[in-house]
Amino acid sequence: MASLQKLGPAFSMSSARIFKTLLISFVRWTGQDPVNRIGSILFVALLFYSTLLPAQTASPPMAGPSRGRIRHVIIVSVDGLMPAVYVSPDAYGLQLPTLREMARNGAWSQGARSVFPSVTYPSHTSIATGTNPLTHGIFSNIAFDPLGKNNGGWRWYTEDIQAPTLWDAARARGLTTALVSWPVTVGARATAVVPEIWRAGTEDDVKLIRALATPGILEAVEKRFPRFRAGYTPPRVKDESLTDIAVHLIETLRPNLLMLHIFQVDNEQHAGGPFSARAIAAIENAERQIDRVITAAKNAGIWRETVLLVVSDHGFAPISRRVRVGVLLAQKGLVTLNPRNRVSDWKASVASNGGHAYVYLKDPNDTATSKTLLDILLPLAGKPASGIRRIYRQDEIRAKGGNPSAFLALEAAEGFTIGEGYTGEYLSASPFAGTHGYDPDRPEMWASLLVYGPSIAPGKIESAKLIDVAPTVAHWLDLKMEKAEGTPLQIQLRASPESLINR
Repeated sequence: MASLQKLGPAFSMSSARIFKTLLISFVRWTGQDPVNRIGSILFVALLFYSTLLPAQTASPPMAGPSRGRIRHVIIVSVDGLMPAVYVSPDAYGLQLPTLREMARNGAWSQGARSVFPSVTYPSHTSIATGTNPLTHGIFSNIAFDPLGKNNGGWRWYTEDIQAPTLWDAARARGLTTALVSWPVTVGARATAVVPEIWRAGTEDDVKLIRALATPGILEAVEKRFPRFRAGYTPPRVKDESLTDIAVHLIETLRPNLLMLHIFQVDNEQHAGGPFSARAIAAIENAERQIDRVITAAKNAGIWRETVLLVVSDHGFAPISRRVRVGVLLAQKGLVTLNPRNRVSDWKASVASNGGHAYVYLKDPNDTATSKTLLDILLPLAGKPASGIRRIYRQDEIRAKGGNPSAFLALEAAEGFTIGEGYTGEYLSASPFAGTHGYDPDRPEMWASLLVYGPSIAPGKIESAKLIDVAPTVAHWLDLKMEKAEGTPLQIQLRASPESLINR
C-alpha cells in the first residue's frame, strides 16, 4: 500500500484501496490458471490507469463537496473592518502579520457587498441566514420605537429573525454550535451561547448576560482568564474578553460552528474616524485576537479540519456634519412633543441608521401626511447643503432588500450623518468622526472577507456578498439552507491540506 501512495497526489488513498481490493479479488477468482491470471492482470492494469486519468486532468475542487475535510468552521466578525486593511496595509502603516498571511495563503475579497442599510444587526443577520433584511426582518440596530417606550432597546432577540440561521441548520444536523456576542442571539438554540445585550450599562448587565447565557460558561472563563471581568461590562466590552470566551469554547467544546463578534474597531472608527491612530491600534489588537483563535484551534487538535472566516459587517466613511431630518417633520406638525420635548404622538417618524434613515407613516393610508413628507424631503435630494444624497421610494427600498414597511429611505451625502431627534438645528457639527449605513453598493461600505485554513487554496474571491457566507458554510458542513438568497462562494480547496497545518 505504501508503494502505491508514493505515486503522489494523482493516486489518492481511495484509489489505492480500490486497486488493492480489485487485485486481491481477481487473483482469488482466477485461481492458478496462467491464462486467466494474465488476462486478469491486464484488466486490473487498465482499471489502475483509469484511476489516474481523472486526477491528472481535473481542476482543484471548489467550495465543495468537502465532507470529511472540513468539519469545523469559525467565523470571526470584526465590526467595521475595511478591506483596505488587508488589501493595502502598508498604505496605513499597519502591522498585521496574521492578516497578511491569511491574504497571502488564503482566499480574500476586494470587498464584500453589505446590506441595506449597512449597519451591524441587519448585516450580521444576513451573514447568519444568507438572506437580505427584506427576508430576515432585522432592518436596523435599534428597535423602531417612535414613542421611546423601549428605552433604547436594540434588536437583540433571535425570535425576531424570520429566516433559518446557520446555528439552526447545524443543530438540525446534530452539530455543535457556539455563539459569542453575535448580534440577535438572545434565545438562540445553540450548544453554547453568550449573547450580546445590555440595558443599563452597569455591572448588573453582566448578571443579565449570565442569566441568558449557557450556564457555567462565564464562570469558567472568569476562572481561566483573570483579566476577563475587567474588560466585560456591556456595552463597554473589550475584544480580548470576548475572545477569551471563544478560546475557551474552542478548546473545550470543539464546536463544528463558532461565530464570534468583536467590535472595538467599530467603536474607535466612530470616535476618531477611519484609520485614526486609535482605530489603527484597535485593528492591530483585533488581529491579535484572530491569532489567538487560530492558536486555540490548533491546541484543540481541530485546525487540520477547520476553516476560519474573518468578516466584517460594513465599511466606514469619515463625517463632520449632521442633519436632523426630524426637525423638519416637527416644524410641519407631523410629530407632537410634550413639555420635555419627547414624542407624545406622531404621524411620521424618522429612524436613523447613521448614513441612512427610514421614514415611517403611522397610518400607511394617510395620503395627506404622505404628500407633506414628499413636499418636505424630495427637494433636499442631491443638494449639497441639505446633507441628503438620495431618497428611495418603496419600490426602490424593496429592490435593495430593505424594509418594505418604510415609506421612504434617506441616504446622507458624503461627509454627513443623519441624526436622531426632533428639536434643535437641522444642520450641526457631528459628534462622531466616522459612520456607515450608506448604500451597500458604495465602495466605502464594502465589508471584509478572508477565508483561511489548511483546506483553502490561495486566490481572490470575486463578486462576494455577505449573503453568500451562510450558503458557503452550509455547503462545507452539509447543512440545509434552502431559503438562502446568496450562493456558495467560488473558493478553491487545496488538493493536499498538509502544507498549511502547522502555519
